[in-house]
Amino acid sequence: MVWEITAEELLARYADGERDFRGIELIQSEGVPADSSIDLEGAILRDINLRGAYLRNGCLIEADLTGADLFGASLEMARLDRAIIRDASLYSANLSWCDLTKADLRGTNLDYINARAAMFRGAEFGYGFEFAILAHANFQDAATWNSVICRGGNLIWNTTMPDGTIVVGPQYGDGR
Repeated sequence: MVWEITAEELLARYADGERDFRGIELIQSEGVPADSSIDLEGAILRDINLRGAYLRNGCLIEADLTGADLFGASLEMARLDRAIIRDASLYSANLSWCDLTKADLRGTNLDYINARAAMFRGAEFGYGFEFAILAHANFQDAATWNSVICRGGNLIWNTTMPDGTIVVGPQYGDGR
């Protein structure tokens, strides 16, 4: 089920104790240009269920999404720089063109993500991930190792590694 909700309505319902927002489509408030980002900057949304949600172009800079379920969510072009996304699930999420600069992703499941052209500069990772699309992604200065990115069936193609090198690819990570 898909239902539309504004950022203001989401925050109000969350403050009232609601946590299940599966399948929502985050929409712009009335009177705000449709091409503007949807503002959830600094929001505290711990343990929220956004499974399958459509959060395209959302501004979640410095948001706290600890324990959030974002399984299959579409975060295309979302801003999550400096966000706390610890012990969460981004399994199979669409992170294309997403900015996760200096995000805290420790303990988060990132398997099967589509991170085409995503920015992970300076991000913190607790462990690796598998079967991810990492074409044109940028991991420069991220707290992980090249070997973690280049393994587990991940698709690497013109991907910037934590040490600044670029793996031209295309190649599938095989752990070597």
